[in-house]
Amino acid sequence: MTFHEKSAWLMGLLLTVIGGWYINTVWDISRETGVTAPPMLALVALATVALIAGAVVSHIIIAVADPEGAEGQEDERDKQVLRRAGNISGYVLGFGCFAGLWHFFWNQDGNLLFHIIVASLIASQIAEYALTILFYRRGH
Repeated sequence: MTFHEKSAWLMGLLLTVIGGWYINTVWDISRETGVTAPPMLALVALATVALIAGAVVSHIIIAVADPEGAEGQEDERDKQVLRRAGNISGYVLGFGCFAGLWHFFWNQDGNLLFHIIVASLIASQIAEYALTILFYRRGH
């Protein structure tokens, strides 16, 4: 397994857990108050710090477990896999952003627009990690 594939596994898992926690927290607050929760800087900051800390720790673990793989340069296969996964995940982001804008057009809920965009960013990045793993597994 390449360094990029290991990274995709760990970052995909990490982002799924932290992103799920973020979305669940917003959902719970919205349900309790009866209106869409406003953007909360503390919540976004906590999720961001947790994601950064998790990324640093997970990449240190990968590098310690396989120092040669961590130092290797990207070859053409790596570039092609990462480019293709990033390209397709961009469609996920675009769809989510369009859905958020469409919802805002009809319902004028800026708070929900914010959360839909954040959820689209999370979903897009998870899709990129999943596609990276899939493409490495399929040999692309």
